[in-house]
This record gives sequence, structure tokens and C-alpha cells, in this order.
Amino acid sequence: MSEYLLRGYARRVAKGAWWLATPWLMRERLEFLRQRAAAQARATLFTALVEAERNRLVLRERGMPVPAVAPLDLFDDAAVSEAAGLPPSGILWSAVSPQGVADRGSATRFLIDLWRKRADLRTRFPLALESGHHGGFAQWLQNEGAAELRLGDSALQLVLDALAAGVADPARQALLSNKVLWPLSPHGLTPAGMPDLFRWLMQYGGSESGLPQEALWWLFLQAAQNPARELMLAYAFTPAWQELHPDGLTVFGREAFCAWFAAEYGASGRWVDPSTWPDWERPALQIRNGYWARSTWRAAHPDALADEEHARALLAWLSSPAAGLSDAARAWCGRLDAASVARELAQPGVNMIGHFCYASGLRVSAESMVEAMGRVGVSASLRDVWTDAKDDPHHVDFRGMEYYDVTIVHTQPEPFFDEAYQRTHLFERSPRSYRIGYWYWEFDSIPDSWVGHAEKVDEVWAATEFVARGLRDRLAIPVRTLFPGVKLAPYERRSKSYFGLSKEPFTFLFTFHMMSVMERKNPLGLIRAFSTAFGADENVRLVLKTSFGERHPVQLQELRDAAAGANITVIDQVYSPDEVLSLMDACDAYVSLHRSEGLGLTMAEAMLMGKPVIATNFSGNVDFMDESNSLLVPYKLVKLGKPIPPYDAKLEWAEPSVEHAAQLMRRVYENQQWAREVGARGKASAEANLSLDAAGRRIAARLEEIKALRRAAR
Repeated sequence: MSEYLLRGYARRVAKGAWWLATPWLMRERLEFLRQRAAAQARATLFTALVEAERNRLVLRERGMPVPAVAPLDLFDDAAVSEAAGLPPSGILWSAVSPQGVADRGSATRFLIDLWRKRADLRTRFPLALESGHHGGFAQWLQNEGAAELRLGDSALQLVLDALAAGVADPARQALLSNKVLWPLSPHGLTPAGMPDLFRWLMQYGGSESGLPQEALWWLFLQAAQNPARELMLAYAFTPAWQELHPDGLTVFGREAFCAWFAAEYGASGRWVDPSTWPDWERPALQIRNGYWARSTWRAAHPDALADEEHARALLAWLSSPAAGLSDAARAWCGRLDAASVARELAQPGVNMIGHFCYASGLRVSAESMVEAMGRVGVSASLRDVWTDAKDDPHHVDFRGMEYYDVTIVHTQPEPFFDEAYQRTHLFERSPRSYRIGYWYWEFDSIPDSWVGHAEKVDEVWAATEFVARGLRDRLAIPVRTLFPGVKLAPYERRSKSYFGLSKEPFTFLFTFHMMSVMERKNPLGLIRAFSTAFGADENVRLVLKTSFGERHPVQLQELRDAAAGANITVIDQVYSPDEVLSLMDACDAYVSLHRSEGLGLTMAEAMLMGKPVIATNFSGNVDFMDESNSLLVPYKLVKLGKPIPPYDAKLEWAEPSVEHAAQLMRRVYENQQWAREVGARGKASAEANLSLDAAGRRIAARLEEIKALRRAAR
């Protein structure tokens, strides 16, 4: 026996002896071995996916056809078990009886079982799983279906709730946000890619994203209902496809796209026949998409989108043989209502890239801008910048392309600005649109790194003059102050008891986001002011509403410790926008002892509600707050003194007067009629100066200036 083999044998003997001598560690060792085996199996499966994609690419490079993929029969237990590489018990549950429907999960499983077993229902209601609780399937359930299936009233309601719940949405979002799997298998929810994706998600999808198995099943069954829609969705979120076929979902480019896809992935069937597809977008948007995708159109009609006259000329040309379109596309153009389509082509619009699914002030700002523009006739094509798994699972709903000549990138320079297009799953259009960064900041000077980010845009917009001044000091490009507009979204009026609060005490509120730097929001200073103003025996309360505390456990505990012993309630929970406004409405006054704010949205919302607002007399909020409409707290400028990421130690912010804030809170409590008068003045001021209509007019005016400048520069 060689020396090498002897050493290996000795090591194994020693390890075995150690395991026998330490049996109390056996559970940990077995778990380690289990995890290692699972990781190895996962790596093996992923390698197989990569190898299959590599083989496909080699075939295409050689001009050879890609073999057709046998479709996966999701209604055959043996077939799905084989496809998943798992026993039936690993992917299927025990059948749920009508009497077993007791909660949302069991209702979902009942529906999946029903859908898989009842071919007659699939034929009668082919889109049942995506039509929600208003579709024909839901109507059938509420009429004869409930009796036929023997569903009681409570079980029926749970089933209807499951239909409306968007069961597959989190699973689809997890797939889109997987930076490794989605680029490797963008066709995975179509028949051409479903077998491989099914195996991966059934084996690892739930453990990777914490999804219940019924969410994965619902996603695949929903995809199987409408494979043409899945192909269109895949295109909308696959930048590589968009680059190859920039107008691939329009009547002008979808035939070429489908032919390419069928050859690339061995696909066949009606779902890759574009003549059977519904229009993905309105005619004017399809024409805009074709216009930017085709240089011949732009050369023939360089001012086609400038006004209605030029737009009508483009439409007439597209309807003629001179444009070189296919017979079907030319006929489509000829059937259009030229006057209305030309009018829409001439209307202003922007592409808006922003956080539409991330619960934050940035989302409220972006949504406000979109509505403000809409009120003055400026259209918006929306894309969501994905942040992480806690985003609302509606990324797929924001799938507008870069239809317009101006793109607003409404995300901070750090951390997502440089990869905003990747996180929206959008290819950067060529020719490049005029690009605007919409940035917030909380200081009068910006980080050095922002100067580099600004090189990627043509100008920057800021919500307030406080932010704009700091940007202008460092940037060579135009910086404009364009307030996004504020309005109160519809919300349900709820009592304090809904939030676990007592009805009787006069209640001050402050809401903030733990991800927005707790030191800047300064809730500890507010706790000191409240404790100075009131004793524990007084009928008054402070509510501190925050979220994402689990990401900052040390600071959250610091907040709870500071609040202990006083009439202070700390709520760490993600509320819906409706609930946040309901909480504000239920409270009596709003207080913000912030050290710096780029805008101060919650203060503006409280003013619109007519609440008396106490706030630091510094930074973005003083664009709309003064002594006539609110209660301002004096401050001293101080240096941070230490780095507080993302802020440098040398920066300055406000240190609001705790004593003065305590006096104001005391006065609001003791003279509530006077406080209501302050709130009424704030409401009138906010309605006059912060309206969406006024913001929309300012934005539209700037867009017209940009349009004129770009035409003059040609």
C-alpha cells in the first residue's frame, strides 16, 4: 500500500474514532452532510442546465436545428413526477376535499387539484387561473359550481379569495429576480422550456425563495393556459431578445421574432404563430416602437413625432408600398383611425424607470410624478427597478418599453443607478433617449461618486431647492427643481384600535423607514422631546411607526429601549400605503425632528390631512413649510463627526432643539383648538402649492423645452 493511501486510511480511521468519541455532535454532522449532498445535487442540476444551453448555442452557430422539446403534461402525475425528478409525494399533496378547505393554502390546493382533474372546466374556462375572482370561472363557482363541488359558504369564500390573491405572483417575481436562472432560461415558462424549469423550481425553487409549492404549481398551470402570453412576457423581460428584435412585439416585428424564437428553441404550435396574438400595445405605441427600431423610418420622416401633421404623414407612408412593410402590416396601418393615432403620436410622453414595487418614499414620489404628468396629458411608459425579495410581487406589471424620447431614471445614484436598466429587465434603446436622473439627497453637498453617475444622464431633476443647490455646486449638466406633486391616495378611515392603539390619548405620530438611516430621521431626539414635554401619567401618546427593523436589529433595540417607560408605542411592521395613511389619519398631530430631508413627504401628507405638523426648520420641507402653516423647530448645524453610511463624517446636518420641540408639543396638546387651526392653515397651503396639477404643468413645460432643444440641435 502506498504512503499516500496509508495517510488517507489513517485520516478516515481518526475521523471515525472522533465521531464515536463525540456522539453529542452527531446531529450537527448529519445536517452538515445533508446540506453538502443537497448542494452537490443542486450544482449537478445547474451544470446540466448550463450544458444544455451551451449545446443549443453550438447547434445554432452551426446552422443546425434545435430539437423540439416534448411538452410537459402537467395533468399527468407520472409525467410531472418524472419531469421533477422527485417521487409524487415530493411535488403533490394529499387531495383536499371540499370539507378540508379551511384557509387560503388549502383553498389554493383545492383549486389546483380541481384544475388538474377536470378537463371539462379547463375547456370551458381556459383562462380561469389568471382571470381572478371576476372571471367566468369565479361566476360559475358562485352559482352552480359551489353546489356541484359541495363547497360551504366559508369554503367558497376562501376559494374566491385564492383566485383573487395572485398566488403565482411571488413565484414569477422570484424567477425574474434570479440573476442566474432567468438569463439562462427566459423561455422556461413556455412549452419549449418548461420541462427543465419545472425540474429546477420543484427541486429548489421553494427552498431558495421560501415559496409554498402551490405557488409554483399555480405559476406553471397559469403559464400553460396561455403560452403565447408567456412568450410575450418573456420578451418584455429579456433584454437580449429586445436587443435582437427591438420591435418584436409589434405588428412590424413579431413575425421575425417568432421565426427566430422557433428556430432558436425548437418551438412549434399556435402559440408561436403571431397572427393569433392579440395586440400587446395600442397602435400608437407599436408605431413609436417601430419608429425607434427602424432607421429607415426615421430617415424618411425625421419629425414624425413632432406634431399631428407630421404624424399623419408617417401613417400615410406606412400604409403605402414605399415603406416596404409586409402586406399584413401595411393593411393593419391602413385600417387605423389616422386622426386619433396621429393625435396620440404627437402627445408628449416619458419613459419612467423607478421603484414602483418598493415600499418607500421613492415609490410615492414616482407614482406622484406619473399621475401629475397624466393630469396634463403627458403619457408615461413604466418600468420597475427591482430591489430585493421584499418588493411587492408586481414587477411583471411594469413592462412598458422605451417608447418616448425622454427617460426619467427615478432611482438614487447609489446603489442601483448604474444597473437600473438591468434591474428593470430592459435593453437600453438605440438611438439613446434623452436621459434625466431624478435624485434625492439630504445635504447641501453631494458625494464625489455622484459626479461620475451624472455623466450617464443629460440633466438631473430634484424635488426641492435644498437638493438642487447641492447638485448644481458639483454638476456641469442642467439641474432643475421639479416638485413631484403630492396628493393623498384613497385610503380607508380606520380607528386607532385597528393599529392596537387606545382611543383616548391624544396621539402624536412619526413614521420613518429604517432603511433611510435612523440617525437622520432622529426618532431618539423625538423621544427625548416627548419625554421632556409629558409625564407617564398624562393622557397623551407618541407613536413611532417604522419598518424593516429586522435589517437593523441593534438600532431597533436602541429605539425600543429609549421608548421604554414612556407613553410611546413603537410599531415595526410593513404596512400597505393605505394603512400608512389610515394610521396618520387616526392620529392627532404629526412630528418630525429630522436632521435633514430631501423632501419631507410625510409632513406634506399630514398637512394635506389637516393635521398640525411640528418639524425641524431645515432642508427640503422648508420649500413648503413656514411659520404661517406649520410649527417649526429651530436648530443648530453640526457635523456628523463620524461616517454614517452613506454619509461622510464631514457633512453637516441640523440638530433640532429638543426643548423647543417639547414646548410646541405641549402647546398642541393643551390647546387643541389652536392646533386644529394650525392644521387647517397647513391643509389650505398644501392644497394650493403642492398639487399634482401644478407639478404636472411644470414637468410638461420642461419636457417641451427639451423637445425644442433637441430639434434645434439636429
